[in-house]
Amino acid sequence: MLGSLIHGRIMTAQTAAQAPPPAGMQQAEPAVDPHSGEEQAAERQALGFLGYLDHGRYADSYAYTGMLIRAQLDRDSFAKQLEKARAGTGALLSRELIDAGYATTVPGAPDGQYVVLHYSASFANRQEAVETMTLAFAKGYWRVSGYYIK
Repeated sequence: MLGSLIHGRIMTAQTAAQAPPPAGMQQAEPAVDPHSGEEQAAERQALGFLGYLDHGRYADSYAYTGMLIRAQLDRDSFAKQLEKARAGTGALLSRELIDAGYATTVPGAPDGQYVVLHYSASFANRQEAVETMTLAFAKGYWRVSGYYIK
């Protein structure tokens, strides 16, 4: 068993975690994101939406949209816009979450609860892309209110 000698006693990894820090040293508390639960819930919805896009099921992705999109576009118009946005990208090769952020205001939308997600994505015909999604919380659900690809 590995241990170290501190103040005349052997400390194992388990007891070291319970021991107070040496005098003059403070342990840093890990930063806790108070909105991590909301961000994770929004990301689950985002991945469902993106799954439809990745399979070319643009009209079906409309089920994940919220009132901000539905007030402006019907299902067919929305599908046409998504098809245009993803035109020429080809099949998805990889996607990784870059960051997630909680906000109560976003440009062009009323105050509320929002999560903005950024993904690094690689497609067959577009190696480096960033997908940005905004999701809004309403009536107990996170719903897509914006999708952009650069």
